[in-house]
Formats: sequence, C-alpha cells, structure tokens
Amino acid sequence: MNIKKYILGTVAIMMMLTGPTGCQNDNAFLEEKSYTLNTSTFYNSAADIEMALNYGYARIQYLLMGVMHNNCSWLLMGTGLDTFNGTGQNGIGSTNFIQGLTSSDGFVDHWFRNQYYVIYDINKVIQAIDTKNIEWRSETQKQEYKAEALFLRAWFYRNLVGLFGGVPMVTEAIDGITLDFPRNTRTECWEAIKKDLEYAAANLPKTTNHPGRAVKAAADHLLAEVCNSLGDFDGAIAAASRVIDGTDGEYHLMKKRFGSRASEATDRYGHTLNSYWDLFQIGNQNYSDGNKEAIWVCQYNYGTYSTGGGGNTWWRCRYNQAEAAFNANIRYQNRQKTHDDYNEGKPFNLYGEEAINVWVDGEKLSSNGIRPDSLGTIGVYGPALRPTNYFLWQVWKGDKKDFRGSEAMIQKNTYLISGNKTWPQAIKEAFEKYPKVAIAADTTGIWPRLWKLSTDKRGTSSAGNSWEQYNVDWYIMRLAETYLLRAEAYLGKGNLAAASTDINEVRSRSGAVACSAGDVTLDYILDERARELFAEEHRWVTLSRFSNNPNLASNSYLNKGNVLVDRVKKYGWNYPNATDGVKRPNIGDHQYVFPLPIGFIQANTGSEIPQNAGYDGGTYDNSK
Repeated sequence: MNIKKYILGTVAIMMMLTGPTGCQNDNAFLEEKSYTLNTSTFYNSAADIEMALNYGYARIQYLLMGVMHNNCSWLLMGTGLDTFNGTGQNGIGSTNFIQGLTSSDGFVDHWFRNQYYVIYDINKVIQAIDTKNIEWRSETQKQEYKAEALFLRAWFYRNLVGLFGGVPMVTEAIDGITLDFPRNTRTECWEAIKKDLEYAAANLPKTTNHPGRAVKAAADHLLAEVCNSLGDFDGAIAAASRVIDGTDGEYHLMKKRFGSRASEATDRYGHTLNSYWDLFQIGNQNYSDGNKEAIWVCQYNYGTYSTGGGGNTWWRCRYNQAEAAFNANIRYQNRQKTHDDYNEGKPFNLYGEEAINVWVDGEKLSSNGIRPDSLGTIGVYGPALRPTNYFLWQVWKGDKKDFRGSEAMIQKNTYLISGNKTWPQAIKEAFEKYPKVAIAADTTGIWPRLWKLSTDKRGTSSAGNSWEQYNVDWYIMRLAETYLLRAEAYLGKGNLAAASTDINEVRSRSGAVACSAGDVTLDYILDERARELFAEEHRWVTLSRFSNNPNLASNSYLNKGNVLVDRVKKYGWNYPNATDGVKRPNIGDHQYVFPLPIGFIQANTGSEIPQNAGYDGGTYDNSK
C-alpha cells in the first residue's frame, strides 16, 4: 500500500501504520475512514460537537469489551500479568506474556492506532469549540462540551502511556500530512494529561441524564491516578477527596442490598449474597439505577455491533464468546485435592506431579489428571483469560470472611451442565458417582467461574446459541477505586494511618479483616486492588505506572523498581517451558511497556522516533 495514499486516506499520525494488522483485516480497517470527519463540513454546530463526542464513547466500547480481535480488547485488563493470563489452547497459548511480541504485532498496532483515531478527532472538536462561531445554548454548554472532549483525550492518552510509555503528545488539530512527530517522555505525557483533567474537573457537570457520559467525579478520579503517577500526592488526595466527600456529587459505597435481585438472600446455588454481589447484577450498574458507587460506566446493548459473520460480541452478551473469554473452563480436575489445597491455604497446581490421576468408568484419563476433551483442549478452554493461582487462592489466604473471595463471587467448586439438567442436579449426580472427581458431559465443566462476569440466571436461548444472550453495562470507574487511589497517595506521603482508614472503607463492605497501619505497603494496595477490582481495573496501566517511574524514584514507599515484571515473575502463571521444561513466566525486564508500532517509526521520516529498549534494537529508556 502506498504510504502517501495511506496517510491521506485516514488519520494523520495513525496512518503511518501501513498494512493489515493481527486484530482486523485490511478491509475492516478501510471502513474506519468514514469516521474521520471533515472540519469544513462538520463541527459547525453544538449537535455536530455532541455527535463527535459520542464517537469517542463508541470507540471506548469497541476498545474495552467489544470486538474480541484475538484478545486485543482485554490487554488493558492484563493478559499475562499477576492476576490473570491468556491461556489459549492447551493452557499456555499466551503464557505469562504475549509470546514473540514485536513492533509489528497486531496487538501493538491495534492499541496504538485505534486510540490515536479518536485523539485526532477530539483535537478537531476542541479546535472547533475554541475557534468556530457555534451557536451555543449557553456559555456553560460550551465549557461542558470542551471539558468532555478534554476528558476523553486524557483517558485515551492515559492508556497509551500505560501501554507504550512516552508517546507523541499531539494536542493540536492536524491538517494534512505530518511526518515529524517528536516523542514525549512519560512525565511530559502525564503533565499534559493532568492539565486536560484539571479543566475537565472544573467544568464537567456533576450529573448527567445520559448514562455513560463523563461527569465531574470521573475527571477527578482519573486526575487522582495521574497525580499519583507524577508523585503529586497532595494533588491526588485533593482530587480523590472531592469525589469521596461529596463536592463532585453524591457518591458512597453500596453497603446495603440494592437493585434487581436485592430481595434474594442466596443465589441459585445457595450462596449468601451481599451488596458487593449486587454491584454486578444485570441492571444495577448505573448511577441512575440507584448505584451511588458508579462513577463512569461503559454502556452496552446486545446486537449493537456485529463482526459481519462472527456474530454479536459485546461484553456479556453471548456466553460462548465474550463472557467465556474471562471464565476459563477447567475440565477433569481432581475436586477433592482442589478443596484440600484451598482449605490449607495452598495454591492449586493445574500441571505437574501434584495432579492426581483421574479415572472414569475404568478409563485412565491421563497421568497428570487432565485429558484432552472433544475439542482437543487440555485442561483449559481456549482462548480464555484464566485467573492466576495467586488471584484464585493466595490473595485470599488468611481471610476467608472476605465476601469477595467467596463462592458467591468466585466459583471454586465445579459446576456441570448436562443436557437440560440444572447445574445443581448435574453436580449432585456426578459427585455421587465420582466422589473425588469433577467430570463434564463432553466439554461443559466450568471451573473457576467469576460471578462478576456471569449470571446464575439465564432465560431462553436464542436461535443457534445454547446460551441466553444478554447484556450488561460495565464499570470503568467506581468509588471503591477512588478510596484506593487516595490510600495510595497517603502511602506516598508516609501517612499509613490515613491509608489504612481508606482501605478499610473498602474492606469493611465485604466483611474482610481490618487493615492496620502497619499492614500498608504498595504490595498490600495492589493486592487489595486485585480483590476489589479484578477484571475491572486496567491492571496493565496500574502496574506499568509504578514500574521504573522516575517521579517515584525518591519515594521509599512507592519506589519498587520494575513492579509489573517483578509481580509477574512472582505471581504469574508458571508453565513448563517448551525448551527446557522449567516452570517460569515468559517475560523480559523491558516488557513493562509495549514496543511502538514499526510502521509509525519508519514513516516518521521528519523526526527520529526511538524504539523502546529491548524491542527491535530499541534504546529508548522510559525510566528517565
């Protein structure tokens, strides 16, 4: 493809990424061109501005939990990190990190290109608001729309910095071809993001009649995170406090039962329920649903996007697609050993000598307790994002009262689906016949299961699909994380008592043992984030912003070196290396950031863009 034509036909900075990607084909990519808006014919009215902002929200849906694209959509959640990893077929497809990650990888291109698409158009929106003679309903409306645009730009740049480190900070509208983008440092990027968020926090409304749109509290929540990344702990405390103390509106942790299933004392399996469980039930996610913990929630509706042959793939719409990607199916496990290990506080080892032989009807299934099922999968249905043993077992050790780790939230028993039988009926029959073995009818054994991401109640199935199709909105920000961000800032200042107070606000809701001031460390906060925010937080961004961060270099509480890599090595999924058989995570010290796309580097002929160290001969050091 001709590079000049490529650039002219799409979005300036992003169009330097030539050729198809691993996440979408070239034809799909060409369809993106229709979303780029012309300033001469658009951005001329308040309605135009609102439409362009809505495009930004649509891209968030797409990036976070929309089209799966070989797991591209879930990289922010942390494929291969300390809480879960992408298993792929045979349990090791993605290992603890994306094998063979290079600057030409589709994952890299997907996240770099698609976020700059939106930034390009947002810059046009901001320019139009500042320079065009638009008829506004009021000056307040103008300020709110600009604040919304700046918030969206800040959020996309926050993701880019979390994934790639320092990136080109393009904050002006671009017309024509630009081939000389300079690279900014992480600190420079965070400073620019902070500036955008300060305006947004000052000018966004406290409430909105349109669920999913940014409000003042969302800007302050993200501002607290960015201030922490800059080592500006006072700024982080101030921003988080405006959310917590009511300055930004009425927010509080949901500590009483609420919503669509509040009248039910137990789920269908007899597990006791509480308000934390209510947070994740269908119809309970939005502020307008009575959820005063919800700050910013991504909106999803079944059938609003189709891959053109692959069916509808919105988050939690179709069990055997999007939802299944977060719930690995572990088959033919030794149930008794799993429970014995759990009761003794030990992690369950899927592979190796500890796996006990499994016999069914006189047939030895395998020497390590696992056999291939009818799809050829060993142990784990792939591709799926399986929780690590650290998350399933270790992070709850010593505190079995913590509701967030209970069977109501994390299914540690094995449930079966057999024909038209209910799960409890199928389980009872299987365990009566095979007391120490969980077996599945064909390929339907489900363990573990994350009830944040599933529902224990399904209605009638749709044609061609054995599972109910349903939709749910999903949190990007909620108040529990705001408390943990403020706790992080207090830790950075050495105020451990205040940090523990904020942590306990979160822990008390789920009945967890109180945290003392002496307990508070960065690792403790990261563990608490895992307990509270698993599969919600952008774990990659969280760990990356602590990794070799020059703004934290002098802070004895938060300077822990290469946090992302170190925690993956300590807690990640250990698998037998194909070459030497040694069990270890597959991650290099440089992999706390992704490489920049090679297409962008090569096309930026007017200015040299150094590649991140460790990739393709790169020398750029993100720690400076």
